[in-house]
Amino acid sequence: MNVTLNQLRAFERIVRLGSFHRAAQDLHLTQPSVSQRIRELEAALGTPLFVRVGPRITPTAEAHALLTYADRMLETAGEMSERFRSRDPLRGTLRIGVSENFAMVCLTEMFRRLEQRYPAITASVFIGDAGQLSQRLNQRELDIAIVAEPAVAEHVEQVPVGTSRIAWFASADYPLPRGTMTPQQLAQHHLMIAPPSARQHATVTRWFAEAGAQPARVSTCNNVAITRLAILGGTAIGLVAARIMQADLEAGAVKMVAVRPQLAAHRMAICYQSSEWGPALQAFVALMRELIAQFNVFDASGLQPAAMA
Repeated sequence: MNVTLNQLRAFERIVRLGSFHRAAQDLHLTQPSVSQRIRELEAALGTPLFVRVGPRITPTAEAHALLTYADRMLETAGEMSERFRSRDPLRGTLRIGVSENFAMVCLTEMFRRLEQRYPAITASVFIGDAGQLSQRLNQRELDIAIVAEPAVAEHVEQVPVGTSRIAWFASADYPLPRGTMTPQQLAQHHLMIAPPSARQHATVTRWFAEAGAQPARVSTCNNVAITRLAILGGTAIGLVAARIMQADLEAGAVKMVAVRPQLAAHRMAICYQSSEWGPALQAFVALMRELIAQFNVFDASGLQPAAMA
């Protein structure tokens, strides 16, 4: 099937204006040109779109069904044209990448503010770990993303926004010895960490290796919300961003496991395609920084390890 935008545009104008003549005037075409486009469209779809009785035309049932698709495709084409004409990623669909940590804390508020400030925008949000986000940025599949320890190409710019502290958490009644635990001691427990594509995985692997410790039982999970449930249920000691567990810690549902040496915090950055930089994207970066500051997304300095039961 070879349906063109010009055919759909002629079809849509005929339906809305009620005649081939008016459609031709609106499109600045001759009436035979409009008629030719409709014949080609009917041939491509294999169905008549108009019933002609003398000078009057009536859309068929199939034409009414087609109009919905035509409107959608023409609208998308218009958005695409405006997006690349203006070089503004906030016109049309903005491709955003965020970590699950960020998403769990303030993605809803991000959408609310986008709706307020850019009511015409649509967003395509990809939630992934640092490796996945870096790869999509490098392949130009994302316009902007918040990434931990980004490994990005030269065409991607970085705006530092602080660090994210990661820590071990266990349920409040999980049996652990008193005091600070070493990597060797922690390695004897069932642990849950992020998969290899996440920066967290490399950090914790190095942490154990530098201490000469080999964990006896390690599960990986690419979903922070599920890891949190495993911690709350006492299934495992989980390694997550400290900010995610803040409410559970304050409610006494979990305890932060005190370890020595401490795990290195992750450097966080807003990364974007340098070719798209301009006032619009600058405004969106400012919006993201507002959210990070308001929700204290990457600041876990107020959290202290709880005494072991």
